[in-house]
Amino acid sequence: MKENQASGSISPFSVFRLIPGTVETGEFSSAVSMEKISFIILTWNSEKTIENCLRSIAHLCESQGTDYEIIVVDNGSTDQTPAIVDSLVREIRLDLICLDRNLGTTRTRNLAIRKSDGTVLCVMDSDAALLDVGLPDIVATLRQDPSIGILAPKLLFSNGEVQPSVRKFPSLFGKFSRVPAIVFKRRLPDTDLYEDFPFPYPTDVDYAISACWFFRRELLDSVGYLDERIFYSPEDVDYCIRTWRKGYRVVFDPRFTVLHHVQQITHKNFLGRIALSHLCGLVYYFMKHRYISSPRITGTQTTLRSSGSY
Repeated sequence: MKENQASGSISPFSVFRLIPGTVETGEFSSAVSMEKISFIILTWNSEKTIENCLRSIAHLCESQGTDYEIIVVDNGSTDQTPAIVDSLVREIRLDLICLDRNLGTTRTRNLAIRKSDGTVLCVMDSDAALLDVGLPDIVATLRQDPSIGILAPKLLFSNGEVQPSVRKFPSLFGKFSRVPAIVFKRRLPDTDLYEDFPFPYPTDVDYAISACWFFRRELLDSVGYLDERIFYSPEDVDYCIRTWRKGYRVVFDPRFTVLHHVQQITHKNFLGRIALSHLCGLVYYFMKHRYISSPRITGTQTTLRSSGSY
């Protein structure tokens, strides 16, 4: 099933259509209104996208009456990223942590998560921007269904095409068979994709890329923090498999939409530090989880599908 592709590129400020809250009135509604969302953003030479990212969060939170904080960790950018973020401190509720070098994705996100105090967290890429996202509805969904570990919105490319942002757990052969294709810039079929994606309703998935995750703070008590032995990737796959193994679900929810100016850093320079760290991360991931074709998830069954909308 495919969705119609929009023509042209998308601007986060030209397509805001705020979703009215659907939370029922009463004690639960009051509880949701008291929730605070902590947005965790990493930057590394992100001068082209970071301002839109931050303004989209602030705009949506303030227009929907959502308490929030933004914590930005800069990974030693050499462009104008720190100056851009710093210039927004007086306008937007955010903290900036500047590092003198690139420490990867896991240590830096953990640093920001530990500094945060929101009851709900959103891990989000600096090249993403919130579009159709009813934040009270996300909080309500997470609170009403404690079986959800990670809620992943639908991601759109700049041209309006839906990004294949959720996948089946990778196989050892599938991942490493792609290495020659990357080196010689050839396209191979992606065996991790769901054939019927994008799903029209909330659906359980094996894993979602960490361009935008929402989860309750309590998930950290059970699953823990990101594995800092992974520098760049596949930290998202690792965290999702750990989430499933603790009895929680990873859910793709197309009711919420996020713009993603995706950057395939690994493919740009296969012999670069980021690409090599990705390769090392894959070796570590398969050794850690001890599987070749598909992981064993005790007490749960992966690739299950939700029978309908929530």
